[in-house]
Amino acid sequence: MSGAPAAGVEARRRAAAHVLVEPDHLTDSGPIELTDEVEHHLRRVVRLPDGAEVSITDGAGNWVLARVQHDRNGLLLTPSTHVDHEPRPDAVRLASAIPKGDRVDWLVQKATELGADEVMLLHAQHSVVRWNEQRADKQLTRLRRIADEALRQSRRVWRMEVSGPRDASGILPDAVLAEPGGRSLAATDSFVAIGPEGGWTDDELALAREKVDLGENVLRTETAVVAAAVLAAAARR
Repeated sequence: MSGAPAAGVEARRRAAAHVLVEPDHLTDSGPIELTDEVEHHLRRVVRLPDGAEVSITDGAGNWVLARVQHDRNGLLLTPSTHVDHEPRPDAVRLASAIPKGDRVDWLVQKATELGADEVMLLHAQHSVVRWNEQRADKQLTRLRRIADEALRQSRRVWRMEVSGPRDASGILPDAVLAEPGGRSLAATDSFVAIGPEGGWTDDELALAREKVDLGENVLRTETAVVAAAVLAAAARR
C-alpha cells in the first residue's frame, strides 16, 4: 500500500459513487461483499450502469477503485486497483454542547464533510439539551449513521467518531475553549470545545487551558462547530 492523498482525493472525486464497507470486506482480490442496503442503493437509487467506476473505503484509511458489474444475482463491485492507504490527516477534535432539535444532525454532517476527526457531545452547566443514557444510545447510533453518509458524500476514507455525551468539566482542561476575546486558532490546537447558547460559566472558563476566538459575531453552537472546523483546516494547510 502507498499513500498519495492528493491523487487519491482526485480519483475518488471522479468516481460515480463512494462506498463504505466493513474492514474485513475490503479487498483487491475479488468481488467486494456488500450489504443488502448498499447493494440496493447503488442498483436501485443511484442506478449505476455496467462499467461505472466507484471508490470503496473501510473507513480506516484504506480504499480501492472498483468497476460495477450486473448479473442475475444483483450488482457486483470488482476492484480495478490495488488497495491503497492514506495516513490519518491532522484533523481537529471538536467537543460541543448539544444544540436544540435537529441542529445536532447538521452539526455532525458538516463537521464530517470538513474533515473533523471526532465530535464529542457535552453536557455543560448552561446546557438546555441533556440526554439520559437510553436516549444517548439511540441518538449516537443515528448520528454515526449521518456521519457515515457524510463520509460517502465527501469521499473521506477515515470515519469520523461521534461520542458522548460527556460532562464538560471532565474534558475542558485538555481543550481550548471557543470564547470571544481569545487568541486566534492555531495549527497546534487539536481539541476545541464549543459551549451552549447560554455560554460557558466562569467555573468552566477557569478549567480551560486557553481561549480561542472564532470571529466577531455571536454564533449558534452548531455554527461555531463549523467555524472551528474550517479555521482548524485552514491553519493546517
